[in-house]
Amino acid sequence: MDMATGAKEVVVVEAYEYEFDLENPFTSPADEPIASLLDAEGHHSPSVSAAASAARREAAGFISKVRYDGELDVHPRVAYLALNYVDRYLSKRQLACERNPWAPRLLAISCLTLAAKMQRAAAISAADIQRGEEFMFDEAKIQRMEQMVLNALEWRTRSVTPLAFLGFFLSACFPQPRHPALLDAIKARAVDLLLRVQPGTSKPPPRPMPPSSPLDSASAHLLPPVHFAEVKMAEFSPSVAAAAALLAAAGEVAGGHFLGFEAGVAACPFVNSEKLRECGEVMAAACGVGPSWAAAASSAETPVTVLGHHRSASSESERTTTVGSAANSADAKRRCMGPPRQWG
Repeated sequence: MDMATGAKEVVVVEAYEYEFDLENPFTSPADEPIASLLDAEGHHSPSVSAAASAARREAAGFISKVRYDGELDVHPRVAYLALNYVDRYLSKRQLACERNPWAPRLLAISCLTLAAKMQRAAAISAADIQRGEEFMFDEAKIQRMEQMVLNALEWRTRSVTPLAFLGFFLSACFPQPRHPALLDAIKARAVDLLLRVQPGTSKPPPRPMPPSSPLDSASAHLLPPVHFAEVKMAEFSPSVAAAAALLAAAGEVAGGHFLGFEAGVAACPFVNSEKLRECGEVMAAACGVGPSWAAAASSAETPVTVLGHHRSASSESERTTTVGSAANSADAKRRCMGPPRQWG
């Protein structure tokens, strides 16, 4: 590539700076916000083969290392978006890792710098990112890789991730009364779970990762739980992952409201109950959550089923909860299928 072309790419990439909120990916309000998100999520979901690839594991490992470098102070949502770009790129393109073993690291660096620009985060220095590496990529190489990423994503950099669905489910499905402080706590915990289940945004393991090797989904069960989760999570749409994280969070933070919330989510016609259960189990295994939900439910003296866990309660409390759940289910179904509403 000649210098003129390289200069043109520098201008394009450096000018690509939007204030991008992962929870509100659209630049303008949509007439049918949930319908617009559902229509877009299929274009932003990674493939299972990409999630299981050796290139992805290496890129995610590098992002995780950068994320937890105490001197860089990389925001977790920047790392989360960068890993989304990695996944989506690898779903469209293949890296010649055998010929260019450095390629996954270059992809990770470029996705990190793009994600920082998209969220108008503090500038990430390419030199700082690569501190301690055996060799360093120059700015021109990184910018050319940025351009390749943008082309592969078809410039759809305002990714629709699970974070974009959190406001909808809380607004449409959570039972009344909806106390803002409680909803904020549930959302914060759900965000934490979604970040933790992504290996590039969670703390790296104490021991070195095993040598990279090709891996298909059929052999994914051979991976440790957290690496198995990164492969399995690619099977679930962003909306399902968001619903699973919110239900897990509600079970921990607001056990007394769980059944009503669960019924509301189940009433949404686009939620596949089997996929929701599977996603919840993967998330529980990867994040080490589960027992605390039962404890939360017990303290509220309310029967609770959290993503496949056993429901037990007295007949009196069961009848009381069922009435509330049924009412919330009908209300949630109207909100999911009715005219658009404001939801945060």
